[in-house]
Amino acid sequence: MNTAAFDAVARDYDRDFTHSLVGAAQRRTVWDVLDNRLRQTGRPCSVLELNCGTGEDALHMARAGHRVVATDVSHAMLQVARDKLARAGLGGAAQTRPLDLQALASGHVTAQELGGPFDLVFSNFGGLNCLSPSALQALAAPLASCLAPEGQIIAVVMPRLCLWESAWALLQLRPRLAARRWRGGPVLAQLSLGQPPLPVWFHGVHQMDGAWHTHFERTLVRPVGLAVPPSAREALASRAPGWLALMERLDRRWLTAAWGARLSDHVLIQYRRR
Repeated sequence: MNTAAFDAVARDYDRDFTHSLVGAAQRRTVWDVLDNRLRQTGRPCSVLELNCGTGEDALHMARAGHRVVATDVSHAMLQVARDKLARAGLGGAAQTRPLDLQALASGHVTAQELGGPFDLVFSNFGGLNCLSPSALQALAAPLASCLAPEGQIIAVVMPRLCLWESAWALLQLRPRLAARRWRGGPVLAQLSLGQPPLPVWFHGVHQMDGAWHTHFERTLVRPVGLAVPPSAREALASRAPGWLALMERLDRRWLTAAWGARLSDHVLIQYRRR
């Protein structure tokens, strides 16, 4: 992966997404499922986080008493995460380490080197969308080896259709933008000026199941960002915070059925190791 592109956005990532109204609302929807899964064990869990970014999820899990190994390909992102955990006094509960998922998929990094086996592998907000379909499939066996016998995976990915994104683009008479996810990719994403664009693939439930069915059994599908808009609509949300709060309540309480994953900005998929 191109680490420079992620390094370039690390400093401002929390401002632009983590602490944005839309980003925070979508993350709370993910945390509803994540917290429920971790509580089910009745004890502190060990978690391997892939693509941890600036460590917001690692901080949340460490505060709840869980042991987290937070990994990312970007050293700059990891530095922000380490600083955040240190300020919270949780540097001992959550370790950070660099990890390229391609290296894990190819067997150059083992579960033992990462500190496994783990109760849960967690990847939030599209980190797995940086992998091609073949790389995603190659990752399945190494991830299974990272898990304890009853271990599970929670993966939050960008699927092949986002109703908000497509409808907004069509209203602007931009059909190519409206259809950018439909074929699955790769689509070139420009994270920051001066950096080469990154290829992104869109993996819906069907694609994830096809890549991982040999090693994992799907147990849950949950839309994330069905009523709440994508982060590109942050300006709209900031002008109408009351409306956004209503959209978040809809997502967290009512729009939880699996059918919504076909239309949402992200989809959360939970798997159990076979």
